[in-house]
Amino acid sequence: PMSIELIERGYSPEEALDQLVRGDEGRDRRQNAIIDIEGRTAAWTGESTSDWAGHHCGVDYCAQGNILEGSAVVDAMVESFESSSGPLAERLMDALDAAQAAGGDARGMQSGAILVVAPRVRGAFHDRVVDIRVDDHTEPLTELRRILDLQRSGEMLREINPKLQAGDMAGALESARAAVAKSPRNDNAYVALANVQLRMGDREGAMNSLRRAVRLNDWRRTTLPRDGNFAQIHQDPAFLRLIG
Repeated sequence: PMSIELIERGYSPEEALDQLVRGDEGRDRRQNAIIDIEGRTAAWTGESTSDWAGHHCGVDYCAQGNILEGSAVVDAMVESFESSSGPLAERLMDALDAAQAAGGDARGMQSGAILVVAPRVRGAFHDRVVDIRVDDHTEPLTELRRILDLQRSGEMLREINPKLQAGDMAGALESARAAVAKSPRNDNAYVALANVQLRMGDREGAMNSLRRAVRLNDWRRTTLPRDGNFAQIHQDPAFLRLIG
């Protein structure tokens, strides 16, 4: 909060960091990094920070860590981020994977998180574009990517109804299939795909998608009979067998 306040007052990242470090009696065991809206950066790693500790900053980013296997961990984050493109969350995820491949935390793995914010647009409740975390897991980065993929799959599903309303059946089918491909264990994606397939006259394909959804989430046996999107097959023997 103090960093943000100083930046809002017009301090550069270097000036803000200098203010914070000079006023901090625990500076020798502290790490901090600041990036402003212009992409300017400043970072601090105290001399008594648990080894290996260090940082590397460039335009628009800082890579930083402590109790790492070595400097190669930060170098791997930097190389990954500088050579990547696309959505920021995926670039951060790739950088975390690169860091782990280079040795990661010297104590092993336990947690991971990605937070991406953007200026709030009209009608938005918050500024968080991606806010996911895994607090205690044997494979936290694998789980973190699964959750990120699940979020992206959900975003793709939100594209379907507008396309259906516009009569773009091919586009809706493409979005549904993309959502399934992004998160193959997302039962919502299979239900959405089944809806599109049924509207396009592919009853067999729709039933296969619904079967996959039920295998992933047995509670679908309860919700599908109440889903108006599938009213035309509610009395179909195959559908009745599916819901038991």
